[in-house]
This record gives sequence, structure tokens and C-alpha cells, in this order.
Amino acid sequence: MTSEFTTQLDVAILRELRLLEADHHFLSRHGLSLKEMIAFCKKCCARKKSTSPPPTSPPPSMPETSKKEVKAAITIQKWWRGTLVRRSLQHAIVCAWLVQKWWRMISFRRREEKRAMALSTYIWSEKASVLLQSMFKMWLMRTRYKKYQRAAQIIQSNWRHHSFRKSSGSYSLSNLNQDGIDLNIEIVVE
Repeated sequence: MTSEFTTQLDVAILRELRLLEADHHFLSRHGLSLKEMIAFCKKCCARKKSTSPPPTSPPPSMPETSKKEVKAAITIQKWWRGTLVRRSLQHAIVCAWLVQKWWRMISFRRREEKRAMALSTYIWSEKASVLLQSMFKMWLMRTRYKKYQRAAQIIQSNWRHHSFRKSSGSYSLSNLNQDGIDLNIEIVVE
């Protein structure tokens, strides 16, 4: 009877080890999605609840040696259940860590996208205001230049007119007749 009990325990332990090994391979993959992680955590919790062993109490009609073996088996089972609980907690911690890591990555990307959008909006408005200011200053300087250029042209025109009248005032036609200048021009044709 004890050998049958031990073999059943060994089979249960081997089965649980295989399941844990499969779970470990599943977790060691890179790039898990959020849905896969949540499904894995739910599957682990459901499997641990469904595989709880039946209550172990020694049958009332057993000899003393078999009671010691049953007590030893119960101690081993307690140890093994504690190990399974610790492993399932470790799985839950790894799952939570993966979810947190994924969420931090997504939130960091979102923050960076918002920061880049705000920066581009600020730069665009800044460039637009600088361009508008430079266009206005250029227009203002051009109008001032044209105004000063017209004033200089008017002054130059008036000065030339005045100097021409002053210099040509002594050679006017009325003065020519009075001075007695002879304007006989000979045309020689050969």
C-alpha cells in the first residue's frame, strides 16, 4: 500500500514538474502581449485551484509503521505544496513584472509623442511669428527707404533746377540782345 501511495505521489510530482517546466518555457519567451500575459496568469490561478490534492488523513485501521509512513508522506506533501505555492507566487510576480514593464514602455512612448507634438507646435508657431515679424520689419524699412529716396529725388531735382537757372540766368535771350553778342554762324560746305 505504501509503494502504491509513493508511486501516486511521484506521478503527481512529475506531472506538476512538467507543467511548471512548460510554464517556465512559456514565460521565457520575449515579446509577450498583454492579452497573453493576462490569460497565462488566469490559467495558472485556475490550474492551481483545480489541482489541489484531496485531504490527507490516515485511515483508521492502519498499523503503526504505516502511520509513520503516512505521516512522512503528509510532511512531504506539505513541503511540496509549499513549493508549488511559492512557484505560483513567483509566476504571478513575473507576470505582474512583465505587465508593469509593458505598461511603462507604452506610457513612456505616449509621453514622448505628446512632448514631440507640443514641441513641434511650439516651434511652428514660433517660426510663424518670427517670419511675420521679419516680413513686417522688411516692409517698414522698404517704405522708409522709398520715402527717403523720394525726398532725396525731390531735393536733387530742385537743386538741379535752381543751379541750372542760376548758371543759365546770364545767358538768357533777353541778356544776349543787351550784351550785343553776335550770333552769326557761318556754315562751310566743301
